[in-house]
Amino acid sequence: MKLYGALLSPYVTRVVLAIRFKGLDIPLVPPPGVGLKSPEYLAINPYGKMPALDAGDASIIESEVICEFLDERFPEKKILPGNDVARARARIISRAIDLYVLPALLGLLGQMNPINRDAALVAEKRAELRRGLDGLETFIEAAPWCMGDAFTLADCAVVPACFFLQKFLPAFGVMDVFENHPKLGAVWDHANGDPMGAKLIAEMTDALDDFMRRRAANS
Repeated sequence: MKLYGALLSPYVTRVVLAIRFKGLDIPLVPPPGVGLKSPEYLAINPYGKMPALDAGDASIIESEVICEFLDERFPEKKILPGNDVARARARIISRAIDLYVLPALLGLLGQMNPINRDAALVAEKRAELRRGLDGLETFIEAAPWCMGDAFTLADCAVVPACFFLQKFLPAFGVMDVFENHPKLGAVWDHANGDPMGAKLIAEMTDALDDFMRRRAANS
């Protein structure tokens, strides 16, 4: 098996966390061809999105689908909790990241340049993001992870999202990203002290720094 993607995608790193937690030997590799819309990659994922899993006998797309596929194929160390209510809560947190947090954050990323920033759009996206984080906070149960002591699918989604929140929200005047969301902040703090979480955060930091250097060199 191999996972196609890049570390600067929160959807890719969600799957990377699941793979590492489960102790699987599945490397992360760049998509084949030139870009996500290359014929080679479109043959794997016709939507031209990351990530995609080459499972040997099938191509699996969509980060949450990949995570659940891996949990079913390799059930020895589960990322979905044992009872139905807990599994539903983990899925809710993961979906809330996809539907209510990342879209608003991505909308803000298009407004990073203060010179041509659309103040009305920024206010709209900040309000959307605040609502998304408020809702997310109600579903996080307790530290150290989203569901308590067990690392789950919820944490696979939350940790990469928190990385981007704390990297980019200060540019919009949000200096204490987790001030009004202490449970989310506690999960982020724990991830930074956890060997698996800290390793991924360091890798994402290096990837972002490299991207910013290349962007500056080409500007």
